Amino acid sequence: MHISLLAFYCVGKNIRFKFLLLIFNFEYNIFILLSNLMTMLSPIKSSLFACFFILLPVMLLANDIKVENVTLTGRNRTADHVQVQFNLSWQNSFKLASGASNRDAAWVFVKYKIGTNGAWKHATLSTSGHVIPTDGAADPNDGSGIFIYRSNTGSGALTLNGVQLRWNYGADLVPDESIIFVRVFAIEMVHVPTGNFQAGSGGANTGEFRQANLTTTGNAASFTITSTSPTLQGNNSGSSSLNISTRAGSGNDQLTGTTTATLASGYPTGYAAFYCMKYEISQGQYRDFLNTLTYAQQVTRTTSVPTSAAGTGALATAGTNRNYIEIKTSGVSNTTPAVYGCDADGDNVFDETNDGEWVASNFLKWEDITAFLDWAALRPMTELEFEKACRGTVAPVVDEFSWGSTSFTNVTAITNGQQENEVSGTTNANLTNNNGYNTGPVRTGMFATGASTRISSGSSYYGIMDLSGNLWEQVISIANSACRSFNGNVGNGTIDTNGNADTGWPGQANIGCRGGSWASSNDSARVSDRSNITGGVSSRNNDYGGRGVR
Repeated sequence: MHISLLAFYCVGKNIRFKFLLLIFNFEYNIFILLSNLMTMLSPIKSSLFACFFILLPVMLLANDIKVENVTLTGRNRTADHVQVQFNLSWQNSFKLASGASNRDAAWVFVKYKIGTNGAWKHATLSTSGHVIPTDGAADPNDGSGIFIYRSNTGSGALTLNGVQLRWNYGADLVPDESIIFVRVFAIEMVHVPTGNFQAGSGGANTGEFRQANLTTTGNAASFTITSTSPTLQGNNSGSSSLNISTRAGSGNDQLTGTTTATLASGYPTGYAAFYCMKYEISQGQYRDFLNTLTYAQQVTRTTSVPTSAAGTGALATAGTNRNYIEIKTSGVSNTTPAVYGCDADGDNVFDETNDGEWVASNFLKWEDITAFLDWAALRPMTELEFEKACRGTVAPVVDEFSWGSTSFTNVTAITNGQQENEVSGTTNANLTNNNGYNTGPVRTGMFATGASTRISSGSSYYGIMDLSGNLWEQVISIANSACRSFNGNVGNGTIDTNGNADTGWPGQANIGCRGGSWASSNDSARVSDRSNITGGVSSRNNDYGGRGVR
């Protein structure tokens, strides 16, 4: 059961009152209540009063992050801002003072809509005026969201009660006398620090990065990425060892001979610091994304039209390859969007504890990924950032997986299926790959426990999960001019009226995939394998997903 708080504020010259109503079920159930409230208050509504309705749902996203007890406080009608207050917690928070010397964080952003039939919009946060509890800290923000993380070195569960984000609702042109609905979202991210790293493992994986003059098809030296953007060059004995190329005979980035190419100014090479989503986009996250879209946007971002019957799969036939996103409440053609939920057990009771919202979301094509990332004010990851996120700044191991070793055990069975504590039923498993568990993807971060090591958890150097296996990671490559023109621009929190990203990012025909999937070969899960880096992703496949960075 979802619990929401409806906060109603009326402010007059001599009167100030506030009351909270506890509302159960989905927000549309409160329409009649809102109507009754407006009728009740209409005799006193005048220019002396400013009415502000806020719906504040409890949100649960990613693996185990929670936003709860959302309220409003400290409204300033002169400056047109208000504090959005909530409790934020997640189980596996960390901040390291040695080794990777990095941290994880919550990327928190706010959505709002005006009136019961309004479209959801991205809230503009202030660049100051936030309140972060003592155990937490925050990075400076540009108004689209904020990174919140633990302030002291340590690891384990982190709970921050009373977080306050200042929403500049005046900047969003929200009138004082409005019925407003607000939602708070949070996504677990991991900080990848600035630094040199090696592209390529020194092995002979398909299309593996290496120095441009190393023409052998066998093992060869990796290429060092530094603060200077690398020049790409064909793999030829006459090429420069100072330029980056790939293993001869495969995945050679469409460059022949000694031909060179450059990356756009701002192209994220992985050298500069960035945050990466700790987990692949989950089915619960994609469900919540769909539930903020208009009818027309939902048509584009799903397979089945929103008017389809309840229980119809959103991205594929319900339950196919462990995809459990379904229509919960049918939409009305061209007017009312559908409501989506997860229903793994097929009992038509949605979003229960065993309904699979923690499973990585497959059947996502490139346009689905980019729309989600634009909506969340994130951006796609480049394939160079993928290697940095996996390998870190340490010397590569030839043919390594994302946990820095060539050893692996494929999962062949799971326990507590579709639940938030879904775990491997295979001893020492750390990889979902090669049809070992041939049903579909598993829960994001499934192999990690409180006592697991980097290898046993399948973790990257920085603590990012499932970069090898589970679902293919859709990335911006360096394999064509369209991708090389990417300048690293981030999403602005909005998508166009048809449900597509409006950022100018490269299209699906040009992008590639890294890291392998539950259905691909073991070789494809190796960090430096580039066998799927060209050709794009034009359809919703059962082993394609993704994540974002910022």
